[in-house]
Amino acid sequence: MTLEFKPIELFGGAITADFPNGYLDVSNIREVPDHQEIYLDASGFSSIIIEIAERVTQPPTDEEALKFHFEDIVDDKDTSKIWHTDLAHLPRFPPDTPCYILLATTTPPPPSDDSAARPLTPTFTAVILALIRLPLQSTDIVVTVNIPHIPGQQEPLNANVNFEEGNFGSLVEEGMRTRGEILKSLEVKDWGLFGPAEE
Repeated sequence: MTLEFKPIELFGGAITADFPNGYLDVSNIREVPDHQEIYLDASGFSSIIIEIAERVTQPPTDEEALKFHFEDIVDDKDTSKIWHTDLAHLPRFPPDTPCYILLATTTPPPPSDDSAARPLTPTFTAVILALIRLPLQSTDIVVTVNIPHIPGQQEPLNANVNFEEGNFGSLVEEGMRTRGEILKSLEVKDWGLFGPAEE
C-alpha cells in the first residue's frame, strides 16, 4: 500500500506536520491531555503520538534521555528491547537541533487463562520513536509511532516478521517512513507554545 500524507495542525496550529491519510484525531472522541496530540489509524491499530514534555536533564546525555523517554512509555509488565538508535535531521528546525531516533519492541507477558481467548492482543508492539531536544525552551518533543503486531489482522501469518534478521514487516516499514515524513515536515509556527526561552 502506498502511503499518502497531508499537513496536520497540532496544538492549535502552533506546530504543523505531515501525517498519513486515514489517521483520525483522538481528541474528537475522547479527552486528550493538553501536552499530547494522538492520532489513530482508522483502518488498523497503529497510532501516532506527539508529546511536549519537560526537558529531561537527569540522565545527563541525549542518548540516555532518549532511552528515558522510551522507558517512560513502556508498561512495567512488558518486556522491551531497543533494536536501533541513530541521529536524524530536522530541516525545518534551527540548525543543529538535536534529534535522536530509535526502533524498539515491547512484548506483553504471556496471556493468563482468562485472557487467552482475546483475539486482538498483540504479540508485540513496534515503537518507532524520535526525541527532539530544545534546550532553550527546556522542552523535549517526543514523536512516537506505535505499530501493534496482531497476527492475522494486518499481515499474513507467513510474513515471517523477525527483528533479529532485520525483517520488520510491511507495517513497521510504513511506520518508519511515517516517522521520517513527520520529522521532515515538522515545523514550529509559534515558539510561544513552549513559554519564554531561557537566556
